[in-house]
Amino acid sequence: MTTCLQLRIPPLPQFLTIGFSTWPVGAQHFGRTFDVYDLLFVRSGMLHMTEESYAYDVGPGEMLLLEPGIPHIGHKACEVPTEIYWVHFKHEPAISRLPEHQISWSVPVREGRDSDLAPQEQYLYVPKFSSYDQVAVEPILDEMLRLRSSLTMEYAVDLQQLLGRLLSQLQASLRSGRLGSRSSVLAAQVMRYLEVHLREPYHAAHMEQELHFNEDYAARCLRKHTGLSPLQYHHVVRMEEAKRLLSTSELSLQEVGDRVGYEDYNYFIRVFRKTVGCTPSAFRRSVYRYV
Repeated sequence: MTTCLQLRIPPLPQFLTIGFSTWPVGAQHFGRTFDVYDLLFVRSGMLHMTEESYAYDVGPGEMLLLEPGIPHIGHKACEVPTEIYWVHFKHEPAISRLPEHQISWSVPVREGRDSDLAPQEQYLYVPKFSSYDQVAVEPILDEMLRLRSSLTMEYAVDLQQLLGRLLSQLQASLRSGRLGSRSSVLAAQVMRYLEVHLREPYHAAHMEQELHFNEDYAARCLRKHTGLSPLQYHHVVRMEEAKRLLSTSELSLQEVGDRVGYEDYNYFIRVFRKTVGCTPSAFRRSVYRYV
């Protein structure tokens, strides 16, 4: 049974910052009392955290929301390398904790009137400690990281909106009972495998051997959550890396193709055009036009 924090809205929670860390074996969180919410997502490995007197062992595909004003500390060092997303946001303390089955989702919110001077009080529900849908959540976190790395005032509101999307996704998964389904966990594993092996040719047998799942079943899980086959997703991952290289380096187009695993330059051009909608050279020109 998942416990939820009930947060009063509006105003919406305010984004502060985001990060992604890989903790080596032996790393351990120091003790502190923080005045903001600290939302942790474990992508892989295992994080051991105690908040006040409650100990949590947060594994792959699980999240923990640490609350402002409550002491927390790592009660045990990492025993395996551990990848963690962390998001800090500001909001008033939760007004209550309650099990998910006690949330009254169908309570209506009164329509606003032209005489209203303040919005009607509403609520946001966020899991305290639970699994999360890695396929749905991690792309939002990655986009937040990307935007935060080169943030300007022009896009500041977009980052605030992404925090809203993230919290909305957590609530939507909570409401529909889709927190970390088996298929979403496996789909996330397939996505991660393809991202790590983007420079290598796609071999279904190699993926099956490393993930210890039937390739056909893994492919069905990936298609269910992304609409793409493993080979299609492999091309998408390669194209995202190619776009990054085209935007941030002076490598030739052929060198970019080599870096993302295409020995055949003409094939690289064809796949890029089909996936992105333009040629690599046209993409690079469009990027430089707006720099």
